[in-house]
Amino acid sequence: MGHRPSKISKLSKLSSKLKKKPSMNNSSSRDNNTSNSLSGFENFNEPIFKFENGRRYINNDSIQYLLPNDDDEIDRLQMQHYLLRYIWQSNFSAPVKEILRCGAKVLDVGCGPATWTLEMASDYPRSHFIGIDIAPIFPSEIKPINTEFQIQNVTHRLPFDDNSFDYIHMRLMLAVLKEEEWKSVVLPELFRILKPGGYIESHEFDFRIVNQGPCMKILVEGFIQFCKTKNMNPIVCPLIPGYLQENGFVDIDTLKNSGHYGSSAGRFGKLALEDFILVFDALKTPISSILEINNEEYQNLLDKLQEEVDTNDTFYEVYKFIGKKFIPEN
Repeated sequence: MGHRPSKISKLSKLSSKLKKKPSMNNSSSRDNNTSNSLSGFENFNEPIFKFENGRRYINNDSIQYLLPNDDDEIDRLQMQHYLLRYIWQSNFSAPVKEILRCGAKVLDVGCGPATWTLEMASDYPRSHFIGIDIAPIFPSEIKPINTEFQIQNVTHRLPFDDNSFDYIHMRLMLAVLKEEEWKSVVLPELFRILKPGGYIESHEFDFRIVNQGPCMKILVEGFIQFCKTKNMNPIVCPLIPGYLQENGFVDIDTLKNSGHYGSSAGRFGKLALEDFILVFDALKTPISSILEINNEEYQNLLDKLQEEVDTNDTFYEVYKFIGKKFIPEN
C-alpha cells in the first residue's frame, strides 16, 4: 500500500487536465455518492463489503469480480474512462446519436461509478439512462433526473421487460464474466431486453499487448493464469463477434483502436501505464502467488515497467463490438 496514494494523486491531477467539461452540477462528490449508495443496505444480515490486504471488495463469494471497489479503484475507473474517451474521441460508436437526441431508453451494464452514464445523461437530456452494477459505487440520491441506478448482477435475469431498451452499453467485462457466461447467460439476457432495431455496444481491452518487455510478459502471463482459475478468458475479444451472432444479433461491426504505454505517448501514455500498474498492484496477492515470487520481487517488476515500455514501444489494442437486434418481418 506504500506507493498507492502517490499514484492516485498523479491520476487525480491528470484527470483535471483530461476532462473536456466540468462534472454535472447536480452530481455530488465521490465520497457522498458512495455513502448515499450504501444507505439502503443497513439492514442486510451480512456486510456488503469485505476488506483484504487493505482493499475493499464485494462480500459475496458467488461474484467473481477480480478487482476491489474502494476509493482508489473508483479513481482508477474514472481516469480509465477519460483515457478511453480520448482514444475513441467519443463515448459511443453505435449509430444511435439521433435516437439519443430524440429520447431513448439506455442501459449501462457494469456502470461502476457511472462516469459514462452521467456524461451521456448530460449530453442527451431527452434520453433516460439506467446504470446497473454489482457494487453500489454509483450515485444514489444526488443525480440527474434522467438517470437511475440499481444493484444488479448481469449474470442473473434482469428486472426489465422484454424489448425495453433502445441501446445497451457495456465496457471492460473481461474481469467480471466467465467465458461461458458471455455467450450462454449475459448476451441472451441482453438480447431479450433490447428492442428490435436496438443496438448493443461492448467495449473490451485486448490483453494480447504488443511489444511486451520481459517484466510485462511475466505480469500479463500471471494475470492470464489467474483469470483461468476463475474460468475467465482475458483474451475474449476474438470470440465476441461469434457470441453476438450465435445469440441472434445482426449487422455486427468490430472496431479496433490502439494506444501506447509510457512517456513517448505523452500524458495519455503515462495515464495508460499508471492504469496498468494500479490494476496489477491491486492484484499483487493472487498474481504473486501464481508466479511464486514475493512482494519485493513483484514490486520490482512494476517498477521496471516505465523504462521497459518506452524502450520497446509497447502498445495495447481496444475493441468495440456493435450488434443490432433484428426487426421481425411482418
